[in-house]
Amino acid sequence: MIRLLLAGFVAFAAWTGAAHAHTRSQSMSHWRVDAGAVSGRVEADAVDVTRLYALGVDTSLQETFERHAATAFSFSTDGGDCRRIGAPAPAPASAGRIAVRLRFECPDNGAAQQVTIGSTLFLDVAATHLHFASVTAPDGAGSEAVLTDTRRSAALDLKAQGPAAGAWETFIRYVPVGAVHVWGGLDHLAFILGLTLLARGLGSVALAATGFTLGHTATLALAALGVLSPDSATVEALIGFTVAFVAVEAARDGPARLTRWSVPIAAGLLVMAALSIMNVVAIAAVSLAGLAVFAWAYPRGFPRGAAAAPGLAAAFGLIHGCGFAGALGDLDLPRPRLLAGLAGFNVGVEAAQVVVIVAALAVGWAWKRSAGVRFNAAPDVAAAGLLALGTYWFASRAFGA
Repeated sequence: MIRLLLAGFVAFAAWTGAAHAHTRSQSMSHWRVDAGAVSGRVEADAVDVTRLYALGVDTSLQETFERHAATAFSFSTDGGDCRRIGAPAPAPASAGRIAVRLRFECPDNGAAQQVTIGSTLFLDVAATHLHFASVTAPDGAGSEAVLTDTRRSAALDLKAQGPAAGAWETFIRYVPVGAVHVWGGLDHLAFILGLTLLARGLGSVALAATGFTLGHTATLALAALGVLSPDSATVEALIGFTVAFVAVEAARDGPARLTRWSVPIAAGLLVMAALSIMNVVAIAAVSLAGLAVFAWAYPRGFPRGAAAAPGLAAAFGLIHGCGFAGALGDLDLPRPRLLAGLAGFNVGVEAAQVVVIVAALAVGWAWKRSAGVRFNAAPDVAAAGLLALGTYWFASRAFGA
């Protein structure tokens, strides 16, 4: 197993540098449509704005974002195309975020019934970027859209709609958002693959998937509704820990190895907790202390091997749910539509999870059926690779790399 672990670390060392998978590039905008005008606020993470320097710009982050946003959006209403007026203006934003205000002049034909919005924001530097836009009419009616590289524009109906219709449309709209968040997040995919390796059987996989669903649904709902306010840096690092931990347990000698190494692992986590108190580590000290207790107690009081899959999935699903909530919370959905968006997002997550599990099982089945394949260590090699990724994510996010 040691040789396999070393091989996994070497194989993935050159790849993991670009594998900050969970913090997907995304931005949002809120627009108001009045007679003859569209005005709005566009906001993005400062880290995403730094990507624009790849285009050769040398201005400040704020000015760079203002110039980029000014050319990235387009609007048209019932009366025809709109044109941007005035210079982009900076807007207040929370720490680590950058915002700009834009205004467009449109043909004045009374209250617009339909608005088409287009966006190429960040697509030149991040092909998988997601932009979440909401458009509101003076009477409060409105709609939202998710714009991507393959869907750069959307026609939004601003006619007043009943609550049921608005909720259903919001639900449908955010199903693919949840799915894309999983498929575009390598750490979520890695964790699901690790569970599949650990479960080793259709029935056990189904129980593990159910446990993961229950876990992440609980914290996703609580965090999205504002009951929980998890620290994003801590959540991101802990997601890496879940991948590494499941990967070790999934190896053939994983249960024995975790038993032997549980005390050193717990001690290392306590050292990190002390460093957190000194602001050297980005993870909250109490979270690291909790991980230390878990790492020490797990081999002594929990089911092991495939029997551990449902319990680990449920427990670690609580952490992944906080990560999902961060993505959903960034959308800033209106309160009446939040529950519908939450439900749609969660259904999308589950659909993506099923696709990943089925694909992994199909590959495993084909591997075993192949007459020319006799490499029985393949699951261990996969586990070693996942361990390399999980360890890298945990360490790099913990120390703010």
